[in-house]
Amino acid sequence: MRDRRFWQRKLVWNITVAEFSAWLFYNLFWGAFFFVVMILSYQIKHPLGQVRIIAIDVALKMLCTLPAWWFLLRVWKKKTFSLTLLFHLLYIPFFSFSWVYSFGHILNDCGLGKFDFSTMMYDVYIGAFFYSLQFALYHAYRFYLRTKEQLIREQALKDLAYQSEIKALKAQIEPHFLFNTLNSISASVPPSLEKTRVLIAQLADTFRYALKVSECQSVRLEEELNFVKTWLALEHYRFGNRLQVDFRIDPSVLRTNVPPMILQPLVENALNHGISPLVNGGTVTIICQREEEFIHITISDTGIGYSGDLDILFTKGIGLKSTAERIDRLYNEKLTARRNLQGLAFMFRIPLTGFQLS
Repeated sequence: MRDRRFWQRKLVWNITVAEFSAWLFYNLFWGAFFFVVMILSYQIKHPLGQVRIIAIDVALKMLCTLPAWWFLLRVWKKKTFSLTLLFHLLYIPFFSFSWVYSFGHILNDCGLGKFDFSTMMYDVYIGAFFYSLQFALYHAYRFYLRTKEQLIREQALKDLAYQSEIKALKAQIEPHFLFNTLNSISASVPPSLEKTRVLIAQLADTFRYALKVSECQSVRLEEELNFVKTWLALEHYRFGNRLQVDFRIDPSVLRTNVPPMILQPLVENALNHGISPLVNGGTVTIICQREEEFIHITISDTGIGYSGDLDILFTKGIGLKSTAERIDRLYNEKLTARRNLQGLAFMFRIPLTGFQLS
């Protein structure tokens, strides 16, 4: 996870540097190249005056590319390649003609030279080439960085899969010993302690589910919620009336596949760190809703909350840290936290494209 965060920060920093560098140095290189060509072709009689003209030329090119940099790399930051290419194709004529007309009128109106608009199409083509090469270099560098990030993510997923496989193998070592022991304890409980018998049976169900999903990459959300409900039934024996649970589930998402054991650590965190310290307890709310192409999941509580930096929560303990890491590596999405009027809420979303819906 540390490597993943490092490459995310590196990617953002490198892209920012690439944007500024491509915008500044490419324009300066273009001006210097044009100046050298003019010298070699003996078309410059007054070098200082020509430098001023080239400076105006470069400044106009930089100014005309600014809207493209801002809109494409900030507003359309996550658009597809086809939309990005369409934007460039539409913007190139605007850039070329805006630059040529501005440059020509400045030269003619300020007496710096004479610009012939009858032959302007040559300059338009030059402007289109200038624009295309500038953004081609940038997108090539951006593609290189994202490919490198993808390789890091894939390696992290392989490591995570290997660790999960080892844990699954460990969980399969004599699992029947645990269930047989629980059954023996349940059989020894007298009929007068029926609640204890039910408690042991529910505990066995939670262990069976944990063992079952240790071999699965995904389970139905309905199964995951049923497991959470069974586990919460056990917790009710500890909290009594101090614990209230509110499920707000969109029926359309129940048959969606989700990572196994993805909700329980968040609910457990809400119970142990939010509700448990309060004398009167509180409410845990579990929300699963479909919004466009994502399933939004929220686990909130009315507990004591947290006054420190919320980002630090994901570096403390095992539950939140491992859950955040799984969501990040599996779906490139973030587990986030926010403060409620009372208590905390943890939220994440899962893209529907990552699932098989039936």
